[in-house]
Amino acid sequence: MGKSTVLSVIIICSVFIVYLCSLSTRTSYTKYWQEWKRIENNHNKNDKDGSPPEHSRSSSTMGEEMAERKRILREFCENVTIGLYNFNFSQVKEKYYKDGKAGMSYCKVPKAGSSLWTQIFMTFRAYMYHKQVENKTKTIQKIFHRSRSRLHVSSPFLSSNAPSKNDTYLNIVMARDPYSRLFSAYVDKIFLLNKLRYPRQISENNEKSPVSCGYNVTFQEFVDYVISTAENGSKINRHWSPIYLLCRPCDVRYDVVAKIESFTKDMKYILNHSDVSDYVKDVLLDILQDKTNIDGLLDTYMRQWKTHKEKCPSIKDYLIKLWKALQFQGEISFDLSFPTAEFPSLQKTIPDIMNVTKDLQQCVTKNRLTGEKRRIQRRGVLVNAYSTIRNSTITQIQGLFKLDFLLFRYDLSPP
Repeated sequence: MGKSTVLSVIIICSVFIVYLCSLSTRTSYTKYWQEWKRIENNHNKNDKDGSPPEHSRSSSTMGEEMAERKRILREFCENVTIGLYNFNFSQVKEKYYKDGKAGMSYCKVPKAGSSLWTQIFMTFRAYMYHKQVENKTKTIQKIFHRSRSRLHVSSPFLSSNAPSKNDTYLNIVMARDPYSRLFSAYVDKIFLLNKLRYPRQISENNEKSPVSCGYNVTFQEFVDYVISTAENGSKINRHWSPIYLLCRPCDVRYDVVAKIESFTKDMKYILNHSDVSDYVKDVLLDILQDKTNIDGLLDTYMRQWKTHKEKCPSIKDYLIKLWKALQFQGEISFDLSFPTAEFPSLQKTIPDIMNVTKDLQQCVTKNRLTGEKRRIQRRGVLVNAYSTIRNSTITQIQGLFKLDFLLFRYDLSPP
């Protein structure tokens, strides 16, 4: 057999393998959506008014939309056997926030607005303990400028117990598209200097050495780690655990299914159906609608460098890495390279971290993307990230997060 013939056979085999992988993924999509359609069709047969599904209700009220989300959740729970899936509740630790005065309970879901929810519950308590309005306002404003490292500590409203059937709380579960949430966890916990034991372990598993600033872990390597850890029955980190494991949506009576994709709108609905005072509602809604301040987040990122600088000795190297992460998050345009000239604090022989943080906050605020440009860039980053993931891995992601896709009605197809 000649060399050209052998080469042709190899090419044909390679194309066939790629086709099979693609077919497997498409079969996975079809199988899951058939399950969805079966339950949806059962609903439509019994739906006397023929109401259209949530995504087609362009003129629906917020109340109708929330009722539709609850309906979808309830009917899936009635038709899906949770025990048939490979993952179990013992693999994660549940956390709930409860406030009797506000009449509200929230299941804490990392990478789905949990920092903001922590600030909201802290606001409830600040309102309770301060008598003068000006003191309340100042305290609440300080809460929303705190670094995340100072937020997620032991709190009086934190509980490991899910709301019981006898509780009268407004019970809330937060959802986020699994693909988006998984990539967000990668940027925040692996790419940056946050949870170093995870990138260290992943690097060792892939026989990689540390780089000049942290670890060089690809998104594919991170997802492989998440999947393998979950499949062997080990504990799953809460930041990338499926929401159905964190919140038991088929066991807890949730009154509100909120989504990070419509957070401000959903929060307005939640506050209007809670026992929160009008003053607190107004203050919170004003803060939530003002998306210009990210000083607390940037302060957190700089504190992480201070904690782990032995893994990234050069503060400028870290700032360049952080700049790239902010571009991934849609905060800064990819057209803008790291502007060294806007960081006079770096000219010092030993830069002062407080001055560097101040320069960073001013620079990001000045150049921050907003609105449609931010959304388009974030979407492009997500599409590009998943284009690097193997088809077989996409199928595994769909398996791990299958119930999140189905219960909260997210598109199973990758970005």
